[in-house]
Amino acid sequence: AVEAAAAVEAAAAVEAAHKIEAERVIVMFPAYAFGMPQIVSRFLRRFEIHAPYIAALVTCGTSPGGALAEAARVLQRRGQRLSYAAKIPAVENYIPIFGPPVPQTASKRLFLQRQATIKAASDILQAKIRRPCTFRPFSALISALFRFGKRFFVKGYKLGPECNACGLCAKICPAAAITIHAGKPVFSEKCEHCQACLNWCPQRAINYIRLTPTTPRYHHPAIKPANMTSSEH
Repeated sequence: AVEAAAAVEAAAAVEAAHKIEAERVIVMFPAYAFGMPQIVSRFLRRFEIHAPYIAALVTCGTSPGGALAEAARVLQRRGQRLSYAAKIPAVENYIPIFGPPVPQTASKRLFLQRQATIKAASDILQAKIRRPCTFRPFSALISALFRFGKRFFVKGYKLGPECNACGLCAKICPAAAITIHAGKPVFSEKCEHCQACLNWCPQRAINYIRLTPTTPRYHHPAIKPANMTSSEH
């Protein structure tokens, strides 16, 4: 009887840990290939959100595609409704495709980012309603192809002799896809392809396909490694 009671109590604790109750809930995430990162999708599917007002903000270098529409659909399947959706401009840091950002362009994007963030915060405080169109078939297709290909994309990472085994890449990986073995990082198929490891490696020892240690990197000037923690660790 004691064991049964303990099991019930443990199950209740797990269930409570997956519930969010608040007046307003704000979910902010980057757009990956016109869709949500899978870790964000898992979060929305796993957690039971009890809030009269749910907002989603997506950061993007060019277009968020159907990322906000996907968030709205996931919430709808959970019996919840997205109240507010907005995009926040960001500096494009997917260097293997777009290359390093031009400083002048990055400065302009950061200015737009601040303006959009202030506007979104004001709207949310006023509980304004702004829902996205959920019919985005092209974006859904691109996102699905990207998610399928991620398991193969991870093979493109290369580790150079500059690596000094500082372990920063493993600490900041949001998907816990990097482990340290024999003093060197090892990449797994859990990789979300966010490229934080590549952009933040202090030695520029992590490269991807055609990139080299001399290729400039980018990360937000106001963010430090201490600000970054992995949700999956």
